[in-house]
Amino acid sequence: MASSLIYLVDDDEDDRFFAKLTFQQHFSDTELVCFEDGEELLLHIEQHPDAALPELVLVDLNMPRMNGFDTLKALKEHTDWKQVPVAILTTSSDVHDQERSKALGACAFLTKPATYEMLAQTIKSGQISCGD
Repeated sequence: MASSLIYLVDDDEDDRFFAKLTFQQHFSDTELVCFEDGEELLLHIEQHPDAALPELVLVDLNMPRMNGFDTLKALKEHTDWKQVPVAILTTSSDVHDQERSKALGACAFLTKPATYEMLAQTIKSGQISCGD
């Protein structure tokens, strides 16, 4: 049984697939639950109000139905979810995207690495400072 839970919200099927593989290899004690976009995540939250909250939500910015900014805003406005750390994981390196993410409550802004192994190293090294 997993000792921790992380959500990934990303419309790219390949990114979700490789993220799952990476978490299985590097974080066997962590369950990674993936959602295609913010709408799917918010529907899950609505349909499962008593589900365990994740320790972290990783959100892509560029998604077609509900982008990462809107997803982040909705999570931070939700009574039960506003304390859950949300990190942006995106291909964007735009300073304005970073500033807007921080203003909306993101705890970290990460540019997608070339590989998910690099993401695993980033997480393991503590470069995502979303906790206490």
